[in-house]
Amino acid sequence: MSQDGQQSILDRTVILGQVKELKTVVEEFKGALAKTNERIAKAEVEVGVLRAGCEVMFHALELNGLLVSGEPARISGSKPSSEKELAADSEKLSPKETRPNWNPSGMEWVEARGGKGPYQKSEDVDSPDFKEMLKDLAAHKGKLYRNGLFYWTFPSGTTVGRKQVKRA
Repeated sequence: MSQDGQQSILDRTVILGQVKELKTVVEEFKGALAKTNERIAKAEVEVGVLRAGCEVMFHALELNGLLVSGEPARISGSKPSSEKELAADSEKLSPKETRPNWNPSGMEWVEARGGKGPYQKSEDVDSPDFKEMLKDLAAHKGKLYRNGLFYWTFPSGTTVGRKQVKRA
């Protein structure tokens, strides 16, 4: 075999070795990328859980009179300076409606799955309870909590979702 032929075989062998090394590097990169994507997905879930927990705590503070319209309520040691101020404070802290005037159990709910897990949705626009629920949601900026469930309005305005609130 000539020297050129031997050099050609040697060159091909070197190139094949480099291709194998590149394939190994690519596979390692794919594995690292998959692990990174898993970590990102877990972090997104954790952020969602934390966000839901904050919303639950905020709502609980409002229900207990510790927040009024998103602001801290008057500290119990500080007294109102007048009867007018006392009446205004008691009106802010006392709920005008203690029970919702709608019953979700009479509505048609369909199981669904979203980016944050399973939930139920309803588009039962013919139901009087559904119409009252939409009004209540509108009064609460499209989101509210009732009996351990989080309710929200979809952008369409005629679909409502609900899911169980996880307690820590």
